[in-house]
Amino acid sequence: MKTTLLFLFGIFSISISAQTTSIPDEGFEQALIDLGIDSDQSINGQVLTSDIANVTDLDLLDSNIQDPSLIHSIAGIEDFVSLKVLDMSYLYGVDNGGTLDLSSLIDLEEFYMKGGEIEGADYEVVILDNNPNLNIIDVNENYLLKILRLKGGDLAIGDLTLDFGSEFRENNPICVEVTNASQAENQQDIYSNWITYGIYEYSENCVLSSENFSRIKVQLYPNPTAQQFQFQTLEEIKEVKVFSLNGKEVLKYTTQNTYDVSQLPVGVYFVQIFATEGAATQKLIKN
Repeated sequence: MKTTLLFLFGIFSISISAQTTSIPDEGFEQALIDLGIDSDQSINGQVLTSDIANVTDLDLLDSNIQDPSLIHSIAGIEDFVSLKVLDMSYLYGVDNGGTLDLSSLIDLEEFYMKGGEIEGADYEVVILDNNPNLNIIDVNENYLLKILRLKGGDLAIGDLTLDFGSEFRENNPICVEVTNASQAENQQDIYSNWITYGIYEYSENCVLSSENFSRIKVQLYPNPTAQQFQFQTLEEIKEVKVFSLNGKEVLKYTTQNTYDVSQLPVGVYFVQIFATEGAATQKLIKN
C-alpha cells in the first residue's frame, strides 16, 4: 500500500511540474502536431516545453503540414531555444502586424521570411539583436517588412548574408538597424564579411514611417465564386495576380471592373492586389 501511494505521488509530482508553452494559434499548433513535435497530438492551446526545447529546424511550409495558410500567429516561438533554422516564408495567413521578436533564439543561424510574388508573414519589424550565430537572413520580397533590428547583436556576428529583394522596394528600402551605420554601409570592421542583396538602408535608429509601402484596404466579393469576382476599395488598383496554394501564378490582370476565374479548377487561391499606395492579399475560394 505504501509503495503504491509513493508511486502515485511520484506520477502526480511529475504531472504538476511539467512545464508548458502557450500556443494560442490553432493553425500553429496543428502544424506542430503535423510535424510530430506536439506530443499530446491535440489542439489545446499549449505544448510541453520539453517537446520544443530541442527542436533545431522548424520549416512551417514543410510538406507534412496540412494547411500552412491556417497559421495566423507563431506566438510561443520564443521557447524554441535550440532553434538553428526558422523558415516561415510565404505564410500568407500570418496577420499580426507589429513586431516579431526572435532575440531569445540565441542559437539561431538561419532565418527565412520570404514573400515572393505573394506577400509573406505580416510583420513590420523583426528583432534579431541578440543572435550572435546568425549567418543568413532572407526576407526576399517581403514588402511589408520595414525594419530589421540587429543593433547590439551585430557586434558578435561574423559572416552574414542578407537578402531583401528589390521588387516593390524602389521607394521603400528596408531599414537595417545596426550599431555603426557608416561602417556597415562601407563593409568595414565587423561588417567586412557581410553580403547584402536587394534594396535597403543602414541606420542606427530606424523609425516606422506612415509613408512606407503598406497594406491597402480592399474587399474581394463574391467569395466563394464560380465565375468572377470584384473589389470594393477606394484605392486605385494597378495589377491583380492569382496564385495557387503552392505559390504558382495562374492568372494576371490589369485593372478592370470584374475578374474572370471561371476557367480555374475548384479550390483555394490567393489574389494579390497591387495599388498605387500599397498592396493586399485576399484568399479566394473557387467553386
